[in-house]
Amino acid sequence: MNKFAAFADTSASPILDGKKISLEEVLEKEIIVLNYRIKNTKFTDAKNPECLTVQFSFADKPDDRRVFFTGSSVLMRQLEQYKEQLPFSSVIKRVGKYFTFS
Repeated sequence: MNKFAAFADTSASPILDGKKISLEEVLEKEIIVLNYRIKNTKFTDAKNPECLTVQFSFADKPDDRRVFFTGSSVLMRQLEQYKEQLPFSSVIKRVGKYFTFS
């Protein structure tokens, strides 16, 4: 009998475990971005049809994994552009109406 782990490709949809936290609680704090996933949102009235899930830890608590969800297209674009650099440390800032890694 085949074992699921022997044939399944889980890299396309990584499991992002961790305590859920709001993006607002992460702003202006140094974090370590561990992984992310972009998929279609379940909200039909959303401005952006995609939802970003970010798995991270706070820099001062590297073993305490957390996740946050956002529709920020800027953060999605930055993560896609620099995915080869994961994991990386950063601070998320609000600039006007959008969020950005800095």
